[in-house]
Amino acid sequence: MSITFIRAIIIYIAVIVSLRIMGKRQIGELTPHELVITILVSQVAIIPLQDNGMPLANMVVPILIFVSLEIAVSAISMKSLAFRNLIQGKPIFVIRNGKLDEKQMRRLRLTIDDLTDAIREKGFFDLSTVRDAVIETNGTVSVLQKSEESPVTPKQLSLSVEEQSTPVPIVTDGKPAEEYFGKNEISLSKIEQFVKKSGKEMPQIMLLTADSAGNIFIIPKREETK
Repeated sequence: MSITFIRAIIIYIAVIVSLRIMGKRQIGELTPHELVITILVSQVAIIPLQDNGMPLANMVVPILIFVSLEIAVSAISMKSLAFRNLIQGKPIFVIRNGKLDEKQMRRLRLTIDDLTDAIREKGFFDLSTVRDAVIETNGTVSVLQKSEESPVTPKQLSLSVEEQSTPVPIVTDGKPAEEYFGKNEISLSKIEQFVKKSGKEMPQIMLLTADSAGNIFIIPKREETK
């Protein structure tokens, strides 16, 4: 049992390291060759767990080969457009200038229900407002709304707006996130002022974020009922 436990930890670390080397992506964002490598790494990692007599090298070596292949393919893809198109494919317009391309839909074996579902996930419930829809190489859908349907921006109204930075977490789970101090002109004393103003104590704060303009957002912890 102890041998299985140790082997499981080693295999877990090896798989995590290999996936980290290949880069951060969600499963839905993987290109075909990345998905294949991920599946192969997972399958190879399972084999030593099923047979404790198998050397771990029989798992580590193939994973190193798969990771090396992924790095090599990615490097070549960055330098060669033809190779990238061969491995990853090209984005395909299924709606262009407001018109549905049935030929491309059949080529992709994409039903109208599949397309409308994907477009609704992007926040567009009326196809008449969509100018272009593109099936990306990772299978996701990108949508461009018609200009006359797009919300008016401050720039179009000749309005000046203050630029704001991304809010950063200042307090997490009741503790100050000191690694963010100094960003957005935030200090511990200033955070304590905001916390006090909210009527909460530091340990009662689940999350507190702040941006460069000093805007604060607080999520208090739920009070436990006794």
